[in-house]
Amino acid sequence: MQSSEGTAGGSTAPITVIIDQGNSRKPANRYENIDALRAIAALSVVVQHFFGDIIHEATNPQGIAYYVATSSVSYFDAGRFGVVLFFLISGFVVPFSIKGTHPLHRFAVSRFFRLFPAMWLALACLAVASAMHGQWPSLPTLLANMTMLPAAFRQPWMSGAYWTLTIEILFYVLSAGLFALGFLYRPAIVAVFAILLASATAIPILLRSVGTAMPVQYLSLHVSFLYLGLLLRMTLVDKLPGAFIGSACVLLVQAVVLLTIGDFSLSRQDGFFLVGTLPILTSYVAALCVFVVSVKTSAPHNATLSRLGALSYSIYLFHGIAALLVFAFLPLTGTWADFPIGIISLVLTLLISVLVYDYLEKPMVNLGYRYIRRDDNTESKVSA
Repeated sequence: MQSSEGTAGGSTAPITVIIDQGNSRKPANRYENIDALRAIAALSVVVQHFFGDIIHEATNPQGIAYYVATSSVSYFDAGRFGVVLFFLISGFVVPFSIKGTHPLHRFAVSRFFRLFPAMWLALACLAVASAMHGQWPSLPTLLANMTMLPAAFRQPWMSGAYWTLTIEILFYVLSAGLFALGFLYRPAIVAVFAILLASATAIPILLRSVGTAMPVQYLSLHVSFLYLGLLLRMTLVDKLPGAFIGSACVLLVQAVVLLTIGDFSLSRQDGFFLVGTLPILTSYVAALCVFVVSVKTSAPHNATLSRLGALSYSIYLFHGIAALLVFAFLPLTGTWADFPIGIISLVLTLLISVLVYDYLEKPMVNLGYRYIRRDDNTESKVSA
């Protein structure tokens, strides 16, 4: 499978407007269209990885499938579109799930049960798949991957598709810190923080151009887009004073950063820009436009997309594994035959995702909620 940054992940928990740090409660309001956006994002990632697999594995570069794949990725990165859309959705939703008597404890527990069990199952499947090819992952690599922060232990991801999980974890930790300081729902502070995050990617690159060697990372730039999602929530839904200006300033800085780092990324082939600047830039613009239009119009409303949106995390985790199984028996050639093979891979992905969602994700989420309620009930009894 293709190992690039053109992948995505995201939570599929119910979306509600919770509370702000001023303790004023807002009415619950589910955004059904966000579930549909998750489906669009997840399927975009699947398509991009399918095209990448055709390009890397096809035996006939003159075939129609190879032509479609190479032409598509030259103008639009569907995977990055899905990633950015997921980031905006997470920023829009996740910070408002920090609530309750012990909000940070509840947040940590709910996120753990939401993300880690399914991830561990996916890692187990990847380990088995690697073993079938005679390559067992080392124990340090497996354990590091189980934390979702393998780079912190100098270990590689077992699947390059999972890199967005590190971004999500960093966002959770940073948001918990901002919440603890009372800053998470203050537009001006969030905007400044997002600008600093984006700048932390650009400044080392600019310093390198004048001969000052500094390590370069893209993590902070990615995280800044989750905070853009939060600011857009404050602008379009909560209509907080200063949120629009904050969103505009953050977006301007992000645009400048993206426009200035393309040549650097391409020159060292680090994976942020893959085949050119155009497909990455168009994917960011498209993701932002789709997200804003959806929030403003509450569209799309589609039962099928909403159901697929609920499966989006499992689709993200298991689409690569399904592809490995299918392509082992039906190798890609670059010809028209690759398209039905891709459909078979997608169907298998959806079947696996339904099983994982129904028999692992939902039970684990419910277990987390029971754990939280047990703690709340215990505290109530002690207080009484």
